[in-house]
Amino acid sequence: MNKHISNFQRFRPNGGFTLLEVLVATVVLSVGLLSLAGLQVIGLRTGHSSYLRTQATIQSYDIIDRMRANEFGVINDNYNQPTQTGSAGTENTSCETVNGCGTASMAAHDLFRWNEAIADVLPGGVGVVCIDSTPEDGDLADPACDNVGGGNSATATYAIKIWWTDDQSGTQQLFATSFRP
Repeated sequence: MNKHISNFQRFRPNGGFTLLEVLVATVVLSVGLLSLAGLQVIGLRTGHSSYLRTQATIQSYDIIDRMRANEFGVINDNYNQPTQTGSAGTENTSCETVNGCGTASMAAHDLFRWNEAIADVLPGGVGVVCIDSTPEDGDLADPACDNVGGGNSATATYAIKIWWTDDQSGTQQLFATSFRP
C-alpha cells in the first residue's frame, strides 16, 4: 500500500502542468497569427495606395506626351487651364482623325480624354494643367496655379496636378509634377 501511494503522489503534481503549457502555447500562437494578419492588411493597404500613385504618374506622363505632340497648342497657351472646369476640356471626335481639328480644339480634346482616363483609373480622380512655379500646393477647389511664365507659355514651367480620393482613408491625395515643354 505504501508503494501505491508513492506512485500516486509522484504522478499527481505533474498531471495538469502539460495542459497549462498547451494553453499558453495556443495563446501565444494566436497572438502571433493575429499580428501576422494585421501586417498583411497593412501591406495590402499600402500596396493599393502605391498602385494609385503609380496610376497618377502614368496619367501625368500621358498629358505631357500629348502636350509635346501639340507644340502649337502649348505655344498658344491652350493647355494652361488653371481651374478644374477649364482642365476638363471638351470632346471633339474629329480630333481623333488625321488633320481633323485645330491646335486649340486638339488641346481641349486632349484635356477631355486625359481627365476621362484619370476618372477611369483613380477613384474620384481629376486633373489640372496650368503654368505654376510651385506645383506642390493647392487643392481641388483651388489648384493655386500662379501663371508665372514670364509671358511665354512655351518656356514656362507647367504643373500637372492630379487629385483622387484614397480608398482606405477617404482623404484627398495630390500627385504633382512639373515640366517645361
